[in-house]
Amino acid sequence: MSSIDITTLGDSANTAARDAGAMKTSLCTIALCALVIGCGSNSKSAEPTTKPSAPLTALTVVALGDSDATGQGDPSGVGWVGRYGRLAQAGTGRHVDVKNLAREGKTSEELLADLKNNTETQTAVKNAQIVLLGIGGADMNAGDDAFAAGKCKAERCYAPVFTSFAKNFDAIAKQVRTLRGQAKTTLLAITFPNVLTGAEDVIPPFLKPIATRIGIYQAQSAKRAICRVMSSYDGSCVELLGAFNGPSGRQDAYKTGLLNHEDCCYASAKGQQLIAQLVYDKGVTGAR
Repeated sequence: MSSIDITTLGDSANTAARDAGAMKTSLCTIALCALVIGCGSNSKSAEPTTKPSAPLTALTVVALGDSDATGQGDPSGVGWVGRYGRLAQAGTGRHVDVKNLAREGKTSEELLADLKNNTETQTAVKNAQIVLLGIGGADMNAGDDAFAAGKCKAERCYAPVFTSFAKNFDAIAKQVRTLRGQAKTTLLAITFPNVLTGAEDVIPPFLKPIATRIGIYQAQSAKRAICRVMSSYDGSCVELLGAFNGPSGRQDAYKTGLLNHEDCCYASAKGQQLIAQLVYDKGVTGAR
C-alpha cells in the first residue's frame, strides 16, 4: 500500500479552510458595508433640514402729538402709547422700545415744524419702524377762544380750525414718509371721541347747551381729516367716536368709565387700554 503524504494532505486542507474563511469574511464585509451605507442614509434623513432661526430684532416705536398721546388721564402715566408697546411686545415676542415725544398743548402746526426742523424729532422718526400720531386736540383751543369771544357761534368757530388742521396733518404724514424713505413703516393715527357729552358740569359755559352736538361734530370732522390723510400715505386711522360713544356718538363715555371726569377730558386708564388695543389691532409691522 502506498503511503500518503500527510504533510501534503494537511497543506491542502489548510488551504481549503483558508479559502472558505476568506470567502466568509468577504461576504460579511459586503453585508456590513451595506448595513453601514443604509444606516448612513437613514441618519442623514433624520438630521434637521432647517437652520436655527436668528434672534428677533427689536421694534422701535415713536409717538408724536399733543396730550391726546401723552397719557394724560391715565393715573398710571403709561397711556395708550405705552400700553400699545406692551401689546406689541407680547404679541410679537420682540423687544419694543417706545419713545414718546408727544407734548401737552402742541398744535399740528408746531408738530409739523418739529418734523421739519427739530433734529431730535427727525432722528427719532428715522429710527422708528412704527410711528403713532395723536394730534388735534390742542388745535381746538383756537375754536374755543373764538367762540368765547363771540366772534362766531358753534360749528362756525371750529370749521376754519379743521381746515387748517387737515392741511397740517397731511404735511405731517408726508414728512414722516419722507424721513422714513423706503423703509418699512407702520403709520397709525387716532381720531377723537366725543369728550363733551357727560362733561357739561366742567366744560366752558358756552359749550354746555350744545355739548353733544359739538362733541360729535369735532369727532366726525377730525375723523374725516385724519382718515383721508392716512389713506393717502398708506397708514391707518383708529376711529374712537363709535368705540367710546356708541354708533350714534351720543353715549356718555364718562359713565362707562372710558373717559376721566376728574381729569377732563381725557381717556381714563380703561379708555387708554381700549385705544391701545384698537391701535394694536390695526397693525404692528408696516406695509411699506
